[in-house]
Amino acid sequence: MAHRRTLSDMRTAIRDNVDETTASFWTNAQLNRYINRAKDRVWVEVRKLKADYFVANRASTDGTVTILGESYDTASFQIPSGNTFTRTLPHDFAEMKRIEVITTDYEDVQFYHEDYTSPRFRSLRAITDDLSPDAFLFDIVAERTLVYAPRSNTALDLRIWYVQATADLTTDTDTLEMPWPLYKAVEEYATAGALKMDRDPNAAVWEASGNATIANTIGGHARQTQDPEFVESYLEHLTGY
Repeated sequence: MAHRRTLSDMRTAIRDNVDETTASFWTNAQLNRYINRAKDRVWVEVRKLKADYFVANRASTDGTVTILGESYDTASFQIPSGNTFTRTLPHDFAEMKRIEVITTDYEDVQFYHEDYTSPRFRSLRAITDDLSPDAFLFDIVAERTLVYAPRSNTALDLRIWYVQATADLTTDTDTLEMPWPLYKAVEEYATAGALKMDRDPNAAVWEASGNATIANTIGGHARQTQDPEFVESYLEHLTGY
């Protein structure tokens, strides 16, 4: 997308902010680290909206893919038949949004989230037989482990919808994937980080500017609006008409 900022673009903007057009005090590698830390900070703030930013989907039939620089076999989250209760989710997994079964004739099988320590979950885990797929309870434990019950007598392919962690920007042409125009908050937080290194009191100003950018950008309205909004007039409120 044309309006996305590259790592090089943001580093140039930060050098403008700290009044250092040509590298002198801060190296490119240092500014890259500040940018990626700022990117992660803004990602956390955006996630608080619960507005389905950063959502990706993968199918267990997608094969082996590279995620955050590591190889991952998507069959790792297929539900196998037999005595298995855990699966491994992708490296960039942060939060589960939805699990769908995509195996033919089993599309109506549902997954329901429940704490794996609940009595019902423990009871299903205690069943030693492999059951015909009907419905599953699931929970996410540790970093990216899917725990489910009961055991299935049929292998099921899944499609998972999840909030994904964003990859670090490493090359100058890497682009920041962030709701528009929150690249500005990334640049402002990164500028604050750079100035803290120099013990510059203006770091607080850029920190506040980043906070304001986030508040102004994501606090204005809901991302998704489906129903029309009506305003009740003064006379309607009084008369009921």
